Amino acid sequence: MKPSFLTPTLLLLSFCICFTSCAGPNEKASHSHDPNPSMTENDRIQKSTSEAKELPKSSSMQIVEVKDQALNMTMMTLKVPAAWVLHQDIASNPNGSGYLKFLLAMESPEGEIQGFLPLMMNYFSSVQYGQEVGTGFENLVHYLMHYCSQPFLEKFSPSLFRKDHEALNTNEGKQYRQYAENLVTNPNYNYGSVAHVDFDIIKMEFNAFRKNIPYKGKLNVVKLGAIDQYPGMAVKSGVIIGGFTLAPEDLFAAAIERKIDMDMKVNPQWDAKRSQIIDMETQRMSQDHQARRAQQRQQFNAHQQNMASMRQTFDQQNQAWYERNFGSGGSSSYSGNASVTDAITGYSSFSDPYTGQQIKKEGHYNYWYTNEFGEYHGTNDPSFQPGNHYSGNWTPIQPLKPDH
Repeated sequence: MKPSFLTPTLLLLSFCICFTSCAGPNEKASHSHDPNPSMTENDRIQKSTSEAKELPKSSSMQIVEVKDQALNMTMMTLKVPAAWVLHQDIASNPNGSGYLKFLLAMESPEGEIQGFLPLMMNYFSSVQYGQEVGTGFENLVHYLMHYCSQPFLEKFSPSLFRKDHEALNTNEGKQYRQYAENLVTNPNYNYGSVAHVDFDIIKMEFNAFRKNIPYKGKLNVVKLGAIDQYPGMAVKSGVIIGGFTLAPEDLFAAAIERKIDMDMKVNPQWDAKRSQIIDMETQRMSQDHQARRAQQRQQFNAHQQNMASMRQTFDQQNQAWYERNFGSGGSSSYSGNASVTDAITGYSSFSDPYTGQQIKKEGHYNYWYTNEFGEYHGTNDPSFQPGNHYSGNWTPIQPLKPDH
């Protein structure tokens, strides 16, 4: 069975989103009441940030069940600050990976929101002969961020993605890079021999409005993927894991520093069911992929055979024309006059080992090679081997010498 993404996902979410509890209701900051009017705005932000870093007491937390509506079972349990509200509306795809709908976020009384992108969300795109098919990593992240924040925001103005160098250099970042590398070498994922890791941690800050109140937000995303190379095609696929923070502008600095141990506990029955569904989808995708590869090979072989037939017809016509105009006396005869003509016109003549026909190729070289497709290659470099650069089985061949 394919390894479950859920365990590393939950570990990684603690890295992507740092939650903490608010203090008790009496300790929270309020928009309408300032207990210390003499404090400057900068003092309030620093105080709020300092309070946000304080770990919650166990008594201020409540355990909440997260339901999967499609599978009609508990997905996990997690701890939420007692005064916060957990928004959830989740239905996984019962026939594959991904979700039919996904909303999972917790909200403080002051309007701060800490939320998740859909867990274990796959992306897939391929570029074949310059044309891209599917949905790539960045496009899917943009879509998911709009989708997950839509219930809360009225306007959304994103900035560009930025590589999170600080996160990449942490111990957690290095651990998940190693996890991504292990995925590429895992035979259960059917990556090709030339596949390489496509791993990154990115962040994006944005501005928004909620009920006409200016909000700021931050998105943290990890990409665990691979780039697989095939003849004429590159495939990019992997998993997106991430979360986001939304808060009124004056609370944003504290919100992005907020930490909490959510103590996530996955329902093993749900995890097993989801893994089974994803395994079945992976097998279908693998079979479809193998069928496409077989079809591509068949089309390529047919193209090669067609080209070989066209070359043979052309060479036969060329030989017939030569015999009519120069009277070589047949493919097995190569006269002195023909040799002089080749020297003057810059051609070399050969007896093709596959057709038996006499053919002419432009150029005078010290070394000549031919393959089963009727292709010829001349070179003056004694170390050059056409088999290292071109398809086919190449063998040396010598130009014809005059019979007399």
